[in-house]
Amino acid sequence: MQNTHLTHDGVTIKLVDSDELLAQAVADLRNSTELALDLEFDQHRYTYGFNLCLIQLTSGNGICYIIDPFPITDLKPVFSLIENEQIVKIIHHSNNDILLLNKLGCNIRSVLDTDVAAKILNYERSSLATVLKEEFDKEIDKSQQSSNWNLRPLTDAQLKYAAIDVIYLHRIKDKLLNEVKQQGRIHWLQEENQLLETLTYSEPESPHLKLRNAFRLNYFEQYILKGLFAFREAMAKTYNKPASYIISNEALVDLAQNSKTDIHEWLNHTKGIHGGLKKSKNEEQLKQALADATKEAKANNISHDYPENRWLRPSRTPETEMRKDELTKVQKAIIAKYGEFASKLIITQSVINEYSQSGKLICLKKYASDIVLGTAGEVGVELPAPSYKEVPK
Repeated sequence: MQNTHLTHDGVTIKLVDSDELLAQAVADLRNSTELALDLEFDQHRYTYGFNLCLIQLTSGNGICYIIDPFPITDLKPVFSLIENEQIVKIIHHSNNDILLLNKLGCNIRSVLDTDVAAKILNYERSSLATVLKEEFDKEIDKSQQSSNWNLRPLTDAQLKYAAIDVIYLHRIKDKLLNEVKQQGRIHWLQEENQLLETLTYSEPESPHLKLRNAFRLNYFEQYILKGLFAFREAMAKTYNKPASYIISNEALVDLAQNSKTDIHEWLNHTKGIHGGLKKSKNEEQLKQALADATKEAKANNISHDYPENRWLRPSRTPETEMRKDELTKVQKAIIAKYGEFASKLIITQSVINEYSQSGKLICLKKYASDIVLGTAGEVGVELPAPSYKEVPK
Protein backbone atom coordinates (compact mmCIF):
# COMPACT_ATOMS: atom_id res chain seq x y z
CA MET A 1 0.00 0.00 0.00
CA GLN A 2 1.43 3.35 -1.04
CA ASN A 3 2.21 6.26 1.25
CA THR A 4 2.18 4.15 4.39
CA HIS A 5 5.09 6.32 5.56
CA LEU A 6 2.77 9.30 5.88
CA THR A 7 1.52 10.11 9.34
CA HIS A 8 -0.18 13.01 11.06
CA ASP A 9 -0.67 13.37 14.79
CA GLY A 10 -0.02 9.68 15.31
CA VAL A 11 -2.37 8.54 12.51
CA THR A 12 -1.06 6.50 9.58
CA ILE A 13 -2.33 7.73 6.20
CA LYS A 14 -2.86 5.01 3.59
CA LEU A 15 -3.66 5.70 -0.04
CA VAL A 16 -6.13 3.23 -1.57
CA ASP A 17 -5.74 3.26 -5.35
CA SER A 18 -6.71 -0.21 -6.54
CA ASP A 19 -9.63 -2.62 -6.19
CA GLU A 20 -7.42 -4.97 -4.14
CA LEU A 21 -6.44 -2.23 -1.68
CA LEU A 22 -10.07 -1.10 -1.46
CA ALA A 23 -11.14 -4.62 -0.51
CA GLN A 24 -8.52 -4.65 2.27
CA ALA A 25 -9.62 -1.25 3.58
CA VAL A 26 -13.30 -2.20 3.57
CA ALA A 27 -12.52 -5.44 5.41
CA ASP A 28 -10.74 -3.42 8.09
CA LEU A 29 -13.59 -0.92 8.42
CA ARG A 30 -16.74 -3.03 8.07
CA ASN A 31 -16.97 -4.01 11.76
CA SER A 32 -16.66 -0.42 12.99
CA THR A 33 -19.51 1.23 14.86
CA GLU A 34 -18.48 4.74 13.80
CA LEU A 35 -16.63 6.01 10.75
CA ALA A 36 -15.41 9.55 10.16
CA LEU A 37 -16.11 10.42 6.53
CA ASP A 38 -15.27 13.23 4.13
CA LEU A 39 -15.10 13.70 0.37
CA GLU A 40 -12.92 15.84 -1.83
CA PHE A 41 -14.65 16.80 -5.04
CA ASP A 42 -14.56 19.25 -7.91
CA GLN A 43 -17.75 21.20 -8.53
CA HIS A 44 -17.31 23.35 -11.62
CA ARG A 45 -13.98 24.66 -10.33
CA TYR A 46 -11.33 22.99 -12.49
CA THR A 47 -13.40 20.53 -14.55
CA TYR A 48 -16.90 20.16 -15.94
CA GLY A 49 -19.56 18.90 -13.56
CA PHE A 50 -19.75 17.69 -9.96
CA ASN A 51 -17.09 15.00 -9.65
CA LEU A 52 -15.77 12.80 -6.85
CA CYS A 53 -12.00 13.03 -6.34
CA LEU A 54 -11.33 11.35 -2.96
CA ILE A 55 -13.10 9.52 -0.14
CA GLN A 56 -11.51 9.73 3.32
CA LEU A 57 -12.46 7.22 6.00
CA THR A 58 -11.19 6.33 9.45
CA SER A 59 -12.61 4.28 12.28
CA GLY A 60 -10.43 6.12 14.77
CA ASN A 61 -8.07 3.15 15.16
CA GLY A 62 -4.98 5.04 14.03
CA ILE A 63 -5.36 4.46 10.28
CA CYS A 64 -6.88 6.91 7.81
CA TYR A 65 -7.74 5.55 4.37
CA ILE A 66 -7.63 7.95 1.42
CA ILE A 67 -9.57 6.27 -1.39
CA ASP A 68 -8.72 7.43 -4.90
CA PRO A 69 -11.77 6.66 -7.08
CA PHE A 70 -10.01 7.30 -10.41
CA PRO A 71 -8.18 3.95 -10.77
CA ILE A 72 -10.83 1.92 -8.89
CA THR A 73 -13.32 0.07 -11.10
CA ASP A 74 -16.10 -0.39 -8.53
CA LEU A 75 -16.86 1.77 -5.50
CA LYS A 76 -19.77 -0.40 -4.34
CA PRO A 77 -17.75 -1.97 -1.49
CA VAL A 78 -17.13 1.40 0.14
CA PHE A 79 -20.66 2.56 -0.67
CA SER A 80 -21.94 -0.47 1.27
CA LEU A 81 -20.20 0.91 4.37
CA ILE A 82 -21.68 4.35 3.85
CA GLU A 83 -25.18 2.90 3.41
CA ASN A 84 -24.89 0.59 6.44
CA GLU A 85 -27.36 1.83 9.08
CA GLN A 86 -25.42 0.05 11.84
CA ILE A 87 -22.37 2.28 11.30
CA VAL A 88 -22.59 5.95 12.31
CA LYS A 89 -20.99 8.27 9.76
CA ILE A 90 -19.44 11.32 11.40
CA ILE A 91 -19.20 14.15 8.88
CA HIS A 92 -18.57 17.87 9.21
CA HIS A 93 -20.88 19.97 7.01
CA SER A 94 -22.25 17.06 5.04
CA ASN A 95 -24.73 18.63 2.59
CA ASN A 96 -22.62 18.59 -0.58
CA ASP A 97 -21.04 15.26 0.30
CA ILE A 98 -24.48 13.68 0.67
CA LEU A 99 -25.70 15.19 -2.61
CA LEU A 100 -22.66 13.90 -4.50
CA LEU A 101 -23.00 10.43 -2.98
CA ASN A 102 -26.68 10.39 -3.97
CA LYS A 103 -25.73 11.46 -7.50
CA LEU A 104 -23.39 8.45 -7.61
CA GLY A 105 -26.14 6.09 -6.40
CA CYS A 106 -25.08 5.89 -2.75
CA ASN A 107 -27.72 6.73 -0.13
CA ILE A 108 -26.00 7.49 3.14
CA ARG A 109 -27.53 6.37 6.43
CA SER A 110 -26.86 7.09 10.13
CA VAL A 111 -25.40 10.55 9.61
CA LEU A 112 -23.99 12.55 12.51
CA ASP A 113 -23.04 16.02 11.30
CA THR A 114 -20.69 17.80 13.70
CA ASP A 115 -21.21 21.11 11.87
CA VAL A 116 -24.89 20.95 12.79
CA ALA A 117 -23.95 20.11 16.38
CA ALA A 118 -21.75 23.23 16.49
CA LYS A 119 -24.61 25.37 15.15
CA ILE A 120 -26.95 23.93 17.78
CA LEU A 121 -24.38 25.02 20.36
CA ASN A 122 -24.59 28.57 18.96
CA TYR A 123 -21.21 28.68 17.24
CA GLU A 124 -20.89 31.90 15.26
CA ARG A 125 -18.52 30.14 12.85
CA SER A 126 -18.72 26.37 12.67
CA SER A 127 -16.00 25.42 10.18
CA LEU A 128 -13.82 22.44 11.06
CA ALA A 129 -10.84 24.74 11.58
CA THR A 130 -12.82 26.93 13.98
CA VAL A 131 -14.17 24.00 15.99
CA LEU A 132 -10.71 22.44 16.28
CA LYS A 133 -9.24 25.73 17.45
CA GLU A 134 -11.98 26.49 19.98
CA GLU A 135 -12.44 23.00 21.37
CA PHE A 136 -8.91 21.55 21.15
CA ASP A 137 -6.67 24.57 20.50
CA LYS A 138 -5.39 22.94 17.30
CA GLU A 139 -4.39 24.96 14.27
CA ILE A 140 -4.72 23.22 10.91
CA ASP A 141 -3.00 24.11 7.66
CA LYS A 142 -5.61 25.11 5.05
CA SER A 143 -3.11 25.83 2.26
CA GLN A 144 -4.52 22.93 0.21
CA GLN A 145 -8.12 24.10 0.54
CA SER A 146 -8.27 25.26 -3.09
CA SER A 147 -6.14 22.38 -4.35
CA ASN A 148 -6.95 20.78 -7.69
CA TRP A 149 -8.00 17.31 -6.53
CA ASN A 150 -8.21 16.05 -10.11
CA LEU A 151 -4.44 16.05 -10.56
CA ARG A 152 -2.40 12.89 -10.13
CA PRO A 153 -0.17 11.89 -8.48
CA LEU A 154 -1.48 13.32 -5.22
CA THR A 155 1.14 15.14 -3.19
CA ASP A 156 1.98 14.36 0.43
CA ALA A 157 0.56 17.78 1.35
CA GLN A 158 -2.75 16.91 -0.31
CA LEU A 159 -2.95 13.53 1.41
CA LYS A 160 -2.27 15.06 4.82
CA TYR A 161 -4.84 17.79 4.25
CA ALA A 162 -7.44 15.23 3.21
CA ALA A 163 -6.68 13.11 6.29
CA ILE A 164 -6.98 16.07 8.67
CA ASP A 165 -10.59 16.48 7.53
CA VAL A 166 -11.49 13.20 9.26
CA ILE A 167 -8.91 12.18 11.86
CA TYR A 168 -10.23 14.56 14.52
CA LEU A 169 -13.93 13.99 13.89
CA HIS A 170 -14.37 11.23 16.51
CA ARG A 171 -13.02 13.55 19.23
CA ILE A 172 -15.06 16.49 17.97
CA LYS A 173 -18.18 14.33 17.92
CA ASP A 174 -17.66 13.13 21.50
CA LYS A 175 -17.10 16.68 22.79
CA LEU A 176 -19.97 18.38 20.94
CA LEU A 177 -22.44 15.56 21.44
CA ASN A 178 -21.89 15.70 25.19
CA GLU A 179 -22.53 19.45 25.19
CA VAL A 180 -25.66 19.08 23.04
CA LYS A 181 -27.01 16.49 25.47
CA GLN A 182 -26.26 18.74 28.44
CA GLN A 183 -28.31 21.51 26.82
CA GLY A 184 -31.23 19.16 26.20
CA ARG A 185 -31.06 19.59 22.44
CA ILE A 186 -30.20 16.08 21.32
CA HIS A 187 -33.57 15.75 19.58
CA TRP A 188 -32.65 18.79 17.48
CA LEU A 189 -29.53 17.01 16.26
CA GLN A 190 -31.33 13.75 15.61
CA GLU A 191 -33.98 15.41 13.46
CA GLU A 192 -31.45 17.53 11.57
CA ASN A 193 -29.37 14.42 10.81
CA GLN A 194 -32.44 12.51 9.62
CA LEU A 195 -33.34 15.37 7.31
CA LEU A 196 -29.82 15.37 5.88
CA GLU A 197 -30.27 11.72 4.93
CA THR A 198 -33.26 12.68 2.76
CA LEU A 199 -31.23 15.02 0.54
CA THR A 200 -31.30 13.97 -3.11
CA TYR A 201 -29.34 15.31 -6.03
CA SER A 202 -31.21 16.82 -8.97
CA GLU A 203 -30.28 19.08 -11.84
CA PRO A 204 -31.75 22.59 -11.44
CA GLU A 205 -34.77 23.52 -13.53
CA SER A 206 -34.23 26.24 -16.13
CA PRO A 207 -30.59 26.82 -15.10
CA HIS A 208 -30.19 29.47 -17.80
CA LEU A 209 -32.63 31.70 -15.94
CA LYS A 210 -30.46 31.57 -12.83
CA LEU A 211 -27.65 33.44 -14.56
CA ARG A 212 -27.12 36.97 -13.32
CA ASN A 213 -29.32 39.48 -15.19
CA ALA A 214 -31.18 36.76 -17.11
CA PHE A 215 -34.36 38.11 -15.50
CA ARG A 216 -33.79 41.37 -17.40
CA LEU A 217 -34.32 39.62 -20.74
CA ASN A 218 -37.67 39.39 -22.48
CA TYR A 219 -39.24 35.99 -23.23
CA PHE A 220 -37.76 35.85 -26.74
CA GLU A 221 -34.26 36.61 -25.45
CA GLN A 222 -34.64 34.08 -22.65
CA TYR A 223 -35.53 31.44 -25.22
CA ILE A 224 -32.35 32.23 -27.15
CA LEU A 225 -30.38 32.16 -23.90
CA LYS A 226 -31.65 28.63 -23.27
CA GLY A 227 -30.23 27.50 -26.62
CA LEU A 228 -26.92 29.25 -26.03
CA PHE A 229 -26.74 27.72 -22.55
CA ALA A 230 -27.15 24.22 -24.02
CA PHE A 231 -24.40 24.94 -26.58
CA ARG A 232 -22.06 26.13 -23.83
CA GLU A 233 -22.75 23.00 -21.76
CA ALA A 234 -21.84 20.79 -24.74
CA MET A 235 -18.61 22.71 -25.31
CA ALA A 236 -17.77 22.55 -21.59
CA LYS A 237 -18.11 18.76 -21.67
CA THR A 238 -15.89 18.59 -24.76
CA TYR A 239 -13.13 20.61 -23.10
CA ASN A 240 -13.85 19.23 -19.59
CA LYS A 241 -13.89 22.75 -18.23
CA PRO A 242 -16.44 24.60 -16.09
CA ALA A 243 -19.06 26.10 -18.41
CA SER A 244 -18.27 29.64 -17.28
CA TYR A 245 -14.69 29.10 -18.54
CA ILE A 246 -16.04 28.54 -22.06
CA ILE A 247 -18.23 31.65 -22.13
CA SER A 248 -18.61 33.80 -19.04
CA ASN A 249 -22.14 34.11 -17.66
CA GLU A 250 -22.17 37.83 -18.35
CA ALA A 251 -21.10 37.35 -21.97
CA LEU A 252 -23.69 34.60 -22.54
CA VAL A 253 -26.54 36.81 -21.34
CA ASP A 254 -25.18 39.70 -23.39
CA LEU A 255 -25.18 37.57 -26.55
CA ALA A 256 -28.76 36.45 -25.96
CA GLN A 257 -29.78 40.09 -25.63
CA ASN A 258 -27.84 41.10 -28.75
CA SER A 259 -28.34 38.07 -30.94
CA LYS A 260 -27.84 39.95 -34.23
CA THR A 261 -24.23 40.73 -33.39
CA ASP A 262 -21.35 39.61 -35.61
CA ILE A 263 -20.22 36.38 -33.92
CA HIS A 264 -16.66 36.55 -35.24
CA GLU A 265 -16.19 40.06 -33.90
CA TRP A 266 -17.96 39.15 -30.67
CA LEU A 267 -15.69 36.16 -30.04
CA ASN A 268 -12.55 38.19 -30.58
CA HIS A 269 -13.54 41.28 -28.62
CA THR A 270 -15.41 39.85 -25.64
CA LYS A 271 -13.86 39.03 -22.29
CA GLY A 272 -14.37 35.59 -20.76
CA ILE A 273 -14.20 33.50 -23.96
CA HIS A 274 -12.22 30.24 -24.02
CA GLY A 275 -9.59 30.23 -26.74
CA GLY A 276 -10.85 26.96 -28.18
CA LEU A 277 -14.18 28.55 -28.99
CA LYS A 278 -12.47 30.85 -31.50
CA LYS A 279 -11.54 27.96 -33.75
CA SER A 280 -13.45 28.19 -37.03
CA LYS A 281 -15.31 24.92 -36.44
CA ASN A 282 -16.54 25.98 -33.00
CA GLU A 283 -17.33 29.48 -34.22
CA GLU A 284 -19.59 27.98 -36.86
CA GLN A 285 -21.27 25.77 -34.25
CA LEU A 286 -21.99 28.83 -32.11
CA LYS A 287 -23.43 30.65 -35.10
CA GLN A 288 -25.63 27.64 -35.85
CA ALA A 289 -26.77 27.36 -32.23
CA LEU A 290 -27.74 31.02 -32.21
CA ALA A 291 -29.53 30.74 -35.56
CA ASP A 292 -31.39 27.59 -34.45
CA ALA A 293 -32.53 29.17 -31.19
CA THR A 294 -33.72 32.29 -33.00
CA LYS A 295 -35.56 30.24 -35.63
CA GLU A 296 -37.28 28.10 -32.98
CA ALA A 297 -38.29 31.16 -30.97
CA LYS A 298 -39.94 32.64 -34.04
CA ALA A 299 -41.58 29.35 -35.02
CA ASN A 300 -43.02 29.01 -31.51
CA ASN A 301 -44.23 32.62 -31.53
CA ILE A 302 -42.26 33.46 -28.41
CA SER A 303 -43.26 36.90 -27.18
CA HIS A 304 -40.95 39.89 -26.96
CA ASP A 305 -42.79 40.95 -23.80
CA TYR A 306 -41.00 41.05 -20.48
CA PRO A 307 -42.03 38.80 -17.57
CA GLU A 308 -44.57 40.70 -15.50
CA ASN A 309 -43.06 39.72 -12.19
CA ARG A 310 -39.46 40.66 -12.93
CA TRP A 311 -39.66 43.72 -10.70
CA LEU A 312 -42.38 42.36 -8.41
CA ARG A 313 -41.83 43.05 -4.75
CA PRO A 314 -43.74 41.52 -1.85
CA SER A 315 -46.93 43.40 -1.14
CA ARG A 316 -47.06 45.52 2.00
CA THR A 317 -50.40 45.96 3.68
CA PRO A 318 -51.36 46.58 7.30
CA GLU A 319 -52.13 42.84 7.54
CA THR A 320 -48.79 41.66 6.10
CA GLU A 321 -46.87 44.10 8.29
CA MET A 322 -48.77 42.97 11.39
CA ARG A 323 -47.95 39.31 10.69
CA LYS A 324 -44.32 40.19 10.04
CA ASP A 325 -44.08 42.11 13.32
CA GLU A 326 -45.70 39.25 15.25
CA LEU A 327 -43.33 36.56 13.98
CA THR A 328 -40.34 38.88 14.31
CA LYS A 329 -41.30 39.29 17.96
CA VAL A 330 -41.27 35.50 18.32
CA GLN A 331 -37.90 35.31 16.56
CA LYS A 332 -36.35 37.84 18.94
CA ALA A 333 -37.55 35.82 21.92
CA ILE A 334 -36.07 32.63 20.41
CA ILE A 335 -32.74 34.41 19.85
CA ALA A 336 -32.74 35.61 23.46
CA LYS A 337 -33.36 32.07 24.70
CA TYR A 338 -31.24 29.92 22.38
CA GLY A 339 -28.67 32.31 20.89
CA GLU A 340 -28.43 34.19 17.61
CA PHE A 341 -26.80 31.41 15.59
CA ALA A 342 -28.68 28.43 17.01
CA SER A 343 -31.92 30.31 16.33
CA LYS A 344 -31.22 30.20 12.59
CA LEU A 345 -31.94 26.47 12.69
CA ILE A 346 -35.34 27.22 14.18
CA ILE A 347 -36.68 30.24 12.34
CA THR A 348 -35.36 32.06 9.30
CA GLN A 349 -36.25 35.27 7.51
CA SER A 350 -37.83 33.25 4.70
CA VAL A 351 -40.26 31.71 7.22
CA ILE A 352 -41.14 35.19 8.45
CA ASN A 353 -41.59 36.50 4.89
CA GLU A 354 -43.81 33.57 3.92
CA TYR A 355 -45.99 34.04 6.98
CA SER A 356 -46.20 37.77 6.35
CA GLN A 357 -47.40 37.31 2.78
CA SER A 358 -49.57 34.19 3.02
CA GLY A 359 -50.49 33.78 6.67
CA LYS A 360 -49.06 30.24 6.49
CA LEU A 361 -46.45 29.12 9.01
CA ILE A 362 -44.11 26.80 7.12
CA CYS A 363 -41.78 24.95 9.48
CA LEU A 364 -39.94 21.99 7.98
CA LYS A 365 -38.82 20.60 11.34
CA LYS A 366 -40.92 19.30 14.22
CA TYR A 367 -38.63 20.51 16.99
CA ALA A 368 -38.49 23.96 15.39
CA SER A 369 -42.30 24.07 15.10
CA ASP A 370 -42.65 23.18 18.77
CA ILE A 371 -40.21 25.92 19.79
CA VAL A 372 -41.87 28.55 17.58
CA LEU A 373 -45.36 27.74 18.88
CA GLY A 374 -44.20 27.51 22.49
CA THR A 375 -42.34 30.81 22.28
CA ALA A 376 -45.30 32.48 20.57
CA GLY A 377 -47.48 31.47 23.51
CA GLU A 378 -44.93 32.91 25.93
CA VAL A 379 -44.87 36.31 24.20
CA GLY A 380 -48.62 36.47 23.57
CA VAL A 381 -48.63 35.90 19.81
CA GLU A 382 -51.29 33.64 18.31
CA LEU A 383 -50.05 31.58 15.38
CA PRO A 384 -51.77 29.04 13.11
CA ALA A 385 -50.87 25.37 13.18
CA PRO A 386 -47.63 24.99 11.23
CA SER A 387 -46.96 22.79 8.25
CA TYR A 388 -43.82 20.71 8.53
CA LYS A 389 -42.16 17.90 6.68
CA GLU A 390 -42.34 14.53 8.37
CA VAL A 391 -38.93 12.91 8.76
CA PRO A 392 -38.94 9.48 7.04
CA LYS A 393 -38.52 6.61 9.45
